Amino acid sequence: MRCDPEGIVEAAVTAYTLGDYETAAAYYAPDATFALYADNEISPFAGEWQGRAAIVECWHKIGAAFDVIRFELRNIRNLDGHVTCQIDYELRHIASGERLDGIARLILEVRDGQIVREREYNDVERMRAFMRFAEYTGKTPVEVGGISASG
Repeated sequence: MRCDPEGIVEAAVTAYTLGDYETAAAYYAPDATFALYADNEISPFAGEWQGRAAIVECWHKIGAAFDVIRFELRNIRNLDGHVTCQIDYELRHIASGERLDGIARLILEVRDGQIVREREYNDVERMRAFMRFAEYTGKTPVEVGGISASG
């Protein structure tokens, strides 16, 4: 396994893709921040999640709402510990059975062999349209109770 910043990000993404959130979280610093930039009205997972436990909680909540069909790392680059990449994804919305696909952009800061901050950017209007479509089909877009971005 590579231990440079790109290798650390690749290993974390691979573990996450496999649903092994505990292993993925081990690549994050204990006080790391995971920020998912979206609109809380369409994504109850949006916001900043502070610390490994909160990050894992967020991932479990996402996993309760969506099955991962495809989650592929693309275009990974490192500039002094700031790793930028894209995630090409396809998810199945569990409540409606509908599929959401797209490309997310990630910026991760890696220091001393651990991810200390991850910022994820998605196409908010695409997500909004998907959630409206899921609601139109008579399904609840996200059925996960008590979600809070505060962790």
